[in-house]
Amino acid sequence: MKSLLHKISNAIKTARLNKAMPLRLEFVVTDYCNLNCRGCTHYSPLAAKEFEPLDRLERNAARLGRISDGGSKLGSVYLIGGETLLYPHIVEAMAVMRRHFPHTAIFIFTNGLSLPRMSDEFWDAARLYDIEIAITRYPIKFDYDEVERLCAGKGVKYRVFGDRGNKGEFFRFGLDPHKQQNKYISHFKCYNRGCVSIVGDRIYPCSISACIGHLNKVAGNTFSHVEGDSLDIDKVNDIKQIRRLRDKPVPFCGYCKQPTVVDYAPSRRDPSEWIDK
Repeated sequence: MKSLLHKISNAIKTARLNKAMPLRLEFVVTDYCNLNCRGCTHYSPLAAKEFEPLDRLERNAARLGRISDGGSKLGSVYLIGGETLLYPHIVEAMAVMRRHFPHTAIFIFTNGLSLPRMSDEFWDAARLYDIEIAITRYPIKFDYDEVERLCAGKGVKYRVFGDRGNKGEFFRFGLDPHKQQNKYISHFKCYNRGCVSIVGDRIYPCSISACIGHLNKVAGNTFSHVEGDSLDIDKVNDIKQIRRLRDKPVPFCGYCKQPTVVDYAPSRRDPSEWIDK
């Protein structure tokens, strides 16, 4: 009995903490990547070399900047990929984000591989617009200590967002093609909670849902979106709408199983990397 009450108490505490979590918006500028990781939650191994039009990025940032009071109602804003630094308009994108979100932290999410080749214009913009570089380490032959020293030498803020380099482990987020998972449990235990993703003109509660089109192209449109899975940016007038999308299960959650830990490995671009039969 005590064990059951303890579990219920922890569940209530977790729910309250999740709801109080600062809101983070992730603007996906490309799902194309210079790594090839199996099980990638943006399905980058399956993605074409495509990039978000700069004018649409500006339009969406302007609207979301207005309803969030310049980002003061947000915890942070991310430019994200794929590999974000491959975006050909990355310098302009930094200016766009700071122009419309002057009152919040802004990050560029990156695997770091392109940092040694970035232009002086990039580093100047990162300092000017107070953009922080969020680096994820991968278990590959690459000197991550050196790129950290590079950022420091350029006077640009940076942090290690995640470190997969030590154990070489990776989360595999399996999907149920029959959509028979309990969406409430999937949402409550979601490891992607808080990764509110903007793709095109829509807002999704996570990257798995936002980027599923890449998987559908090779898996025969197995996974579909229905009413309630996302928001039309042009119809969002209050930041509370985005919070509700994040904090409540959506129909798409019925596809999601709990992740398992697998060894890091290159993708074979096989749908079974993501789909459970």
